[in-house]
Amino acid sequence: MKGESVKIKIDDKKRQIIIDRYFRIGGVVVPNQYCEDCGSVIIYYDQYDNEFCPYCNKWLSAPCGDASCTYCRVRPNEPLEIKTLADTIHENIE
Repeated sequence: MKGESVKIKIDDKKRQIIIDRYFRIGGVVVPNQYCEDCGSVIIYYDQYDNEFCPYCNKWLSAPCGDASCTYCRVRPNEPLEIKTLADTIHENIE
């Protein structure tokens, strides 16, 4: 299984998933579901109300298309986006 190289730590008390010690997200591992491409576990990401594969770093479904959806309109292209300091500063200016 390719997904084994992704390190995932689960904190059930805080409902958090820690991926490769860098990403800390609210969510849960979806029981008994695995990525069709790599075999990795599937994670439900609370903030975006969607499931993704942490190894492939891809959403498992397209955005809903509703421009007023509080989840999809702010959803990044990839679930685990790495933001630099410059990205953060740019976001705060807009």
